[in-house]
Amino acid sequence: MSVVAIPVEEVETTDSRHPGLDVLCSRLEAVLHGRAAEDLLRDVRALPERAGLAILPAWSWQRPLIDVGRKSRAFATAETRAGKAAGQLLMPVRNDWAAPMVRVVSGASVPVTYRTLGMGHQMAGQSKLVSRPGSPAVARVTDMPSLAEPVFVGESTRTRVIHELRRLVEAGATARWELIRSIEPKLVQQLHVAHSAVSHEIGQTSGNVVPMLDAQGLEQVQNLMMFGELDEETGKDKPGSVFRLIELCLAPDCFVKVDPFKYMIKHLRRDAETEIRRKIGDPHIGPKVRAVALKHPRAEVAVIVEEYRKIYPKDRLSVTRAEAALSVRPDAMASCTRLLPETHMMAAVEPLEGAMA
Repeated sequence: MSVVAIPVEEVETTDSRHPGLDVLCSRLEAVLHGRAAEDLLRDVRALPERAGLAILPAWSWQRPLIDVGRKSRAFATAETRAGKAAGQLLMPVRNDWAAPMVRVVSGASVPVTYRTLGMGHQMAGQSKLVSRPGSPAVARVTDMPSLAEPVFVGESTRTRVIHELRRLVEAGATARWELIRSIEPKLVQQLHVAHSAVSHEIGQTSGNVVPMLDAQGLEQVQNLMMFGELDEETGKDKPGSVFRLIELCLAPDCFVKVDPFKYMIKHLRRDAETEIRRKIGDPHIGPKVRAVALKHPRAEVAVIVEEYRKIYPKDRLSVTRAEAALSVRPDAMASCTRLLPETHMMAAVEPLEGAMA
């Protein structure tokens, strides 16, 4: 059991973490700790006169038991270039605690239980947070505890505890903005990938592949995905794709079957395509309508609708929606927008090593 300091014998393991994912997951963890601290600060009068804090880890780092592609392979070093094996990088596995990740400890020991699930791993355990004089008043746990190795927490004044909780809240807010900033370059990349894919798909019907949006249109979609918009029905702010993505990544079961980078890239790619189609007035079933139209190149819209309904009866396609899907036109100023070749689009979906760091 280690608190704050990492034992010398574990340094090699820690250095084997995927560096980009280490940065990303540290920021997500800081956000989680900040929110847990914020909950405790809602009623400071309920805090004991003397107590300590236990800060529990959001991640365990394990060698993946599922295929995560190149991410699990160690980067080349002087040793690997000399002919030694590169080894396998450790990947993040989320810890799901049955109680808040920031706990106030005073007097009696506090039982804690957890499960760790992801990357092909499934584990569970329990331990105790024990108040012991002389131990750190703020115990930042780095390894998963057990019944044989409880977490020992010292004591300090309520003022000190409040100060430390506020520091966690501030660090969480900073980490959230760092996450937003680090996601933006990948959003821009996936926006161009999605724009190219939509333009190629629509161009198959007309036989002429042209960009659908100009630079200004793409920037408007980017801002919408970054910062959201005002919901006209409720009058409230509707969060953008990036803010929704961060909230999803904080859920304990988000990365059970996929690594964080791949999950985030797929989310950005999907949302970018959705927002582009919304921007150009293309119904969400537009690609399916045009696919049916390609099989009946000389058919009237009514015939296309009839054939579509045979394949997708639950969609209840109307003539109006079919006409909208078949009449999507590019922006008048979009001709200068660069499109990615079709052969390059799938490669751009796979995140680069060290991305979002």
